[in-house]
Amino acid sequence: MPKLLKETFKASINNLPGSTPTLIVTGDVEVPTPGWKVTLVRKVPQGINPRILLLDVQAAPPKEPVIQVIQVIPLRYEESPPQNDYSQVTVLDGSDSVTVDVTITH
Repeated sequence: MPKLLKETFKASINNLPGSTPTLIVTGDVEVPTPGWKVTLVRKVPQGINPRILLLDVQAAPPKEPVIQVIQVIPLRYEESPPQNDYSQVTVLDGSDSVTVDVTITH
């Protein structure tokens, strides 16, 4: 199962003039072997606070036998334009979570 590398997660809304506002969430997970497929997806249903976006880590292990070497996988989620005026993003992986504040780039 992937392990959240909590210190790597960041969330920002690019609100630069002349561009469509875009929420970007990035962070890394650690997996025990190569070959894992890991993505960030919007949690359904969302929580009760519309200003906190909930994202799930969806992970699939490799189908074939692989060597036991720890790998770090970068994750990215984008929402353009953001569906709400988010102040925080919580990333959940089933057994752990991390919450980060959303920064605004002007």
